Amino acid sequence: MAIIQRFFQMEDKWSIAGFYALCLTFFLISFPRSWSLYPLGAFLFFGLLEWISKFNLIKELFTRKILLIFPPVVYFVLHGVYFILNPEWYYLEKRLMFFLIPLLGLPIFTSDYLFENIRSIFKAFILGIFLICIFQFSRASWESIEITNGVLKFNPVVNEEVSRFHWDMLSTFEHPTYLTIKVLWVMSLLYSAGQFLNIKVSLRIFFILLLSVFIFFLSSRAGIILTAILFIYFTYDYLKTIRKTLLLLIMIPVAVFVIIRVNSLNKRLNHKLEEIVERSSIEKAGFKGLDPRTKSWFSAINLIKEKPVFGVGLNATNILAEEYSRQGYKTEAELRLNAHNQFLETQLTFGIPGTIILLWMLLTPLIRRKEMWNPELVIPFLIIISVSMIFESILVRQWGIMFFVLFYCLLTIPKGRTEV
Repeated sequence: MAIIQRFFQMEDKWSIAGFYALCLTFFLISFPRSWSLYPLGAFLFFGLLEWISKFNLIKELFTRKILLIFPPVVYFVLHGVYFILNPEWYYLEKRLMFFLIPLLGLPIFTSDYLFENIRSIFKAFILGIFLICIFQFSRASWESIEITNGVLKFNPVVNEEVSRFHWDMLSTFEHPTYLTIKVLWVMSLLYSAGQFLNIKVSLRIFFILLLSVFIFFLSSRAGIILTAILFIYFTYDYLKTIRKTLLLLIMIPVAVFVIIRVNSLNKRLNHKLEEIVERSSIEKAGFKGLDPRTKSWFSAINLIKEKPVFGVGLNATNILAEEYSRQGYKTEAELRLNAHNQFLETQLTFGIPGTIILLWMLLTPLIRRKEMWNPELVIPFLIIISVSMIFESILVRQWGIMFFVLFYCLLTIPKGRTEV
């Protein structure tokens, strides 16, 4: 009781409570989807209480620190404008995060308590991903143990084609591409901010090696490409004393070789490559028929050509499904696949205004990163997000929206924070 009484007597009690709710949200973000929504809701509630209790102070802070919240809020406002034209709640439900997290979370994101303990937020996220990795490997290993005629055997194969270490067996909580994105962000944090987070070098190396193996088994093609790009960036950054042009000429072939080598060792990636080669030999298929993604891209481009200025609206998924049917892509139409490219998705839905706002949201942290509390983390985060947007419509699904908006707000905390 004494602890509770002291808590309610504290001036910044709602910021402190919101901070711990945020830590729990980051920890649970890769567990079953609904788990992280409860602490996120608590975080927003405590942020609202902070707004109410310190309205005048936070209103002034809002006007001074608008960089933190403006781009994602405008992106949501665009959703709201199109929602008026086609008022179905489904279209706004997930997108509310663009508005609520930066606006209600502002007093917590800019609080002294959060900044003094910001390491705990990153550590909570890293620990959550690490536990997911350990759990998935342990579960697959345990299920692979069997006793036949009194002999203990390790048999990871479910049937002739499926292993318990297959990508879909290791990504039971979320799509492998989205999980790969988060794993790569953890690896980037361990490399770029390991010393800041007070994590021992030996522990960082162990985590990075373990997570690298996890990425290999997740078998995300986008993840492998992204890994190569991050390898180039971090090597380039580490060895920047060497002539940069020469360094790039060396690293790019190395990264390409790594991609090809990994493809040759990974059964899923090999299988996908064989499918592409086989389809490319069929004259009618062409490049756009090589893969579900290319089918999605070209179908989206066809629709964009029809309405390039203002897009087709929030009903883009249904309209794209109709386009799949017209093109004869039955599987894609039945699955109602999105554009699998956030830039095409935004252009298709909102037209030129949407693309401008999306680029503004991505370029603002890059251009003004020196004003933020840790500029070194901004570039790898934007690399991960931007490259992922080429292969996935990450701002359409809850997995991607929550990850992007939370870390966007966390990384764009200005150096001044609470001074008003």
